[in-house]
Amino acid sequence: MARPKKVKAEKEDDDTNTDFSFDPGTQVELTLEETCCITGEPASASFSRFPDYKSGTLMVMSRLKMLEHLRKGDSIAAFKEVLVKRHGKDILEEMYSNY
Repeated sequence: MARPKKVKAEKEDDDTNTDFSFDPGTQVELTLEETCCITGEPASASFSRFPDYKSGTLMVMSRLKMLEHLRKGDSIAAFKEVLVKRHGKDILEEMYSNY
């Protein structure tokens, strides 16, 4: 009985980029805030994060606020409200046009 020929693995597409390295020349690492951006209470574990580029931080929500806003489906809107309170309404046009 003849053995089947081995098929060479196809070369990986050039579109597949697995390089997730950090380039300090073009990217900025944001500091994680330690308190909930809505309540001000300490947020030891955060799963909902949003960048505040003006402050150079990642805003977080406390667990309860995160669940509340995820259930309503308005997490991004809640973070945007915090940004407007912190920096004024022009902040959304300046840095967050893609959201």
